[in-house]
Amino acid sequence: MNQLVHRHCPHRRWFRVLADHHAGTLLVRLRLAIRQSTTSAVRISTIIVQALCETNARGCGAAIIDCAAANFSPSDIVARVADRLVLVATIDEKIVGTASLHQSTVRIVFVRPDRQKRGIGSALMREIERSAGTRSVAELTAPSSVTAEAFYRRLGFIPLRDEFHGEGRTIIMTKQLSL
Repeated sequence: MNQLVHRHCPHRRWFRVLADHHAGTLLVRLRLAIRQSTTSAVRISTIIVQALCETNARGCGAAIIDCAAANFSPSDIVARVADRLVLVATIDEKIVGTASLHQSTVRIVFVRPDRQKRGIGSALMREIERSAGTRSVAELTAPSSVTAEAFYRRLGFIPLRDEFHGEGRTIIMTKQLSL
């Protein structure tokens, strides 16, 4: 259910509630980050680095993970909120996942490792797709890690090509949206 109401976050920043999703007995609230506090940026950064180190490390070497993690400092997160759509998933007002869209490219989808496999990432992606559709985006592109490829396939993305950056492999995936 989409809610176009504003709610006050404990960190004195405003987020627009976009949708509620139930993960088992837990209520996951999807929010559009309108303004980002330093505290929230630290939490988002921590979730991304945890997911990289605990989940993505299974498909990549340590050097690749370290290089990727270096791109997600709290100051990097604050800068990205300024130039792209950034969503957060919260449970009991605590951020447990994030996703972002820059033009027609899904830039990130990360869920806290202890909250993965509960539909939170899929809920974030449904909202990314809905938001892209309202912006008349006909096709989404997602640069996927080897670890996330199956996740994107389940959501209807198809591999387009592989890109290699040193030892790292990125699978460029696409999905046609119905407008």
